[in-house]
Amino acid sequence: MNGDELIKQGVQKNLYGDYEGAIAVFNEAIQLNSNLAEAYYHRGYSFLELAEFDQAIADYQKVVEFLDSSPDLPEGINFNIAKAFHNRGLAAFQRGDNQAAVTDINQALKFYPEFIAAYSNRGNILHILGKYTEAIADYNQAIRLNPDLAAAYHNRGNSRYALQDDEGAIADYNQALAINPNFGEAFYNRGLVMSHRQDYPKAIADFTQAIRHNPEDIQAYYERGLIYSTLQDYESAIQDYNRVLQINPTLPTVYGLRANARRHQRDYHGAIADINKLLQLNPSLVEGYCDRAVSRRFVGDYEGAIQDYNHALQINPNLAAAYYARGEIYQHLGDIQTAIDDFQKSAHLFSQQGNKLYYQEIINLIAKIRK
Repeated sequence: MNGDELIKQGVQKNLYGDYEGAIAVFNEAIQLNSNLAEAYYHRGYSFLELAEFDQAIADYQKVVEFLDSSPDLPEGINFNIAKAFHNRGLAAFQRGDNQAAVTDINQALKFYPEFIAAYSNRGNILHILGKYTEAIADYNQAIRLNPDLAAAYHNRGNSRYALQDDEGAIADYNQALAINPNFGEAFYNRGLVMSHRQDYPKAIADFTQAIRHNPEDIQAYYERGLIYSTLQDYESAIQDYNRVLQINPTLPTVYGLRANARRHQRDYHGAIADINKLLQLNPSLVEGYCDRAVSRRFVGDYEGAIQDYNHALQINPNLAAAYYARGEIYQHLGDIQTAIDDFQKSAHLFSQQGNKLYYQEIINLIAKIRK
């Protein structure tokens, strides 16, 4: 079997997805004739499909060496070389090597300057690197080449938002949604901008749309819950936090948020249960002990509240507010001298922190108690 026949056989194997078999056949063809550019070209494609990008690039670059002497090369060689560099760049990105990823995609665009996905993906990497202006330039190029690319508008919106260009971001999200009305992520990110602008009704509407398109969108429930809490709609907030915790029951922050909402509803036992769960997940969270102490105090568990403040102050002995709150409990229990000791520690810490107002108010309280 001669080289041309082997190449035809290898191409058939590629068509059927037998890339390893195709590589073996192309190897045989190249052994017969090391100047068969078409064999390198098709073997490069096989390597590309197997995500063996280094080998693919080596084969495609070998083909380039034949460009001047072999006028019958397959069409599209530049795009295939670009695709190999591009895909190797994406593999580097997945490994966390962002700089290598950008370098490879730069090479891809040298071989094929109209490579839309390369502009879009380089923009994504530059955004992650915090190079938002450069990312926008790449998204602009992708949009120039394909004005109907919803993802490019969406991603450009993210970069504009990172640059605090809220109006530009909203315009891009609007355009992305005009092209693709089912773009749940665009609803979510526009909701973030609306929330940042304190346009809460529009933010809630966008997060609700994001949830409609993806009922498992944990971040959309979380953000909508925060807004409901801000608006003092604690029942709705609790429903959203419930859904978050149904999807992922290992989020201590959300237990804390739900506890706060329950405390506002005077469901102190429910709040305590949430903080218990929070502290199981994160036993060193000072705020958890302080928050549980507040709820324990409301249900009359003063000893439990004191224990929580003790624990918080063991973790961080500079909590002026914790000394003050513990002092109030001791005062309520009639242990005046211990209360004064805590008030003095609180006043001292507030003074060190530059909070002269609280310092003076506590000093006045101590003087009043001693009369």
